[in-house]
Amino acid sequence: MVSPRPTILDVARTAGVSSATVSRVINGAASVDKELSRRVRAAVRSTGYVPNAMGRSLRRGGTSQIAVVAPDAANPYFTQIISEVERIARGDHQSVTIAHTEDDLEIERECFAQLVGRHVSGVLLVPVHSTLTDLSPLTEAGIPVVLVDRWIEGANTDLVATDNLDAGRQAARHLHERGYRRPAVIGGPSQLRTTEDRVSGYLAAWREAGIELDETVVLRGDLQLESGAALMAQILAEGDADCVYVTNNRMSAGAFEAMRGRDDAPALLATDDDLWTRLVTPSVSVVHQPVRATSRAAARMLGQRIANPDEEPSTTLLRSKIIERESTQRGRRPRTDGSWTPRDAGHASS
Repeated sequence: MVSPRPTILDVARTAGVSSATVSRVINGAASVDKELSRRVRAAVRSTGYVPNAMGRSLRRGGTSQIAVVAPDAANPYFTQIISEVERIARGDHQSVTIAHTEDDLEIERECFAQLVGRHVSGVLLVPVHSTLTDLSPLTEAGIPVVLVDRWIEGANTDLVATDNLDAGRQAARHLHERGYRRPAVIGGPSQLRTTEDRVSGYLAAWREAGIELDETVVLRGDLQLESGAALMAQILAEGDADCVYVTNNRMSAGAFEAMRGRDDAPALLATDDDLWTRLVTPSVSVVHQPVRATSRAAARMLGQRIANPDEEPSTTLLRSKIIERESTQRGRRPRTDGSWTPRDAGHASS
């Protein structure tokens, strides 16, 4: 029989391990067997055990620890967020735990269990899914959460993100103002609101400009470089589009690689001002997300939430900006050797 307030012994009995093993798992020891760790985490969830965060904090000498949970360790956008948060945390005498979910819900659930065990003071989270991510392990443990970059539908928590509808609209206006009239867009999975809002804003702005579009102009990838390359190859093979907006940075890099050196390449507008966009030929125009401002706002919001847990949640949307480079300049086209010559006048027809 589990006691009204579960203890570490209840968890140990449920998991069939010693209390010492439970303690090692919830304290984040890396030496525990993976199967035992899974059993302990499952027992923590089933018993409803919540470790004593105050006692842990005292044992650590009062050190405040926050966590950043992001999907992809290789994505420069998330790497920049983590780096900026770590810089801010050092100034506030906080330590930072980093976890990556690989955009996998099961890994995300395991991350949450580990963070509860580590008694973190708060979590900056880029969620895996807009409807299936379950924050309850964190919220039931009293751990404040601030969402970064992505939404969770119906979640009663703080959010800091780019205004993605506006980003898509800016992308379309930039291309339209330079004389392009046959747009395409490489989006992400339809259930990911971040890229889906960019697609929606992009299509809406083109239609407002009098360009009739149907859903065939939208190609969907999986946010990875390979899908960007494959979809750009499809666009090149079809030969209909004179401009392409790519709604994710990794797919942008793939799209550029597929069109590089092609005389018939459409204008390319990428997402995020990654280093490669400035170094390649032609240099690539981008919709630049305010990553530093996002990180600062999220860290500040988490600090406020930790200090005042009962305040109403708030949403902060930050505006992107267009950085124009060679890839969207009108009247120029790439040669196969990487140099540039004037575009044919006929190519500019609406």
